[in-house]
Amino acid sequence: MLNDMDWDMAGAFERLLEALKEKGMTADEAFEQLDTDDDGKLNGPELLHGLSSLLGEDLDPSKVSRIITSSDVDVDHRVDLFEWRAMLGPSGEEE
Repeated sequence: MLNDMDWDMAGAFERLLEALKEKGMTADEAFEQLDTDDDGKLNGPELLHGLSSLLGEDLDPSKVSRIITSSDVDVDHRVDLFEWRAMLGPSGEEE
């Protein structure tokens, strides 16, 4: 059973995948666009700004923090490409 936090994140991921599809972007292309400092990892501000831009809505920083916490396998408080792909699931993979 999903709690409210999981449901919100699942909905956000679904909206993100739809936005990528509408823009004709792959998950990898979106990652490259969001990684504004080109360090191969997405930090909180990059995710907040990038996801808000892609989704066309202002996101609450606490929600972005939960996304990072739930996706951050190596616990460095950032999301790398591997974690990004895992977060988006099979629908976010290259076709």
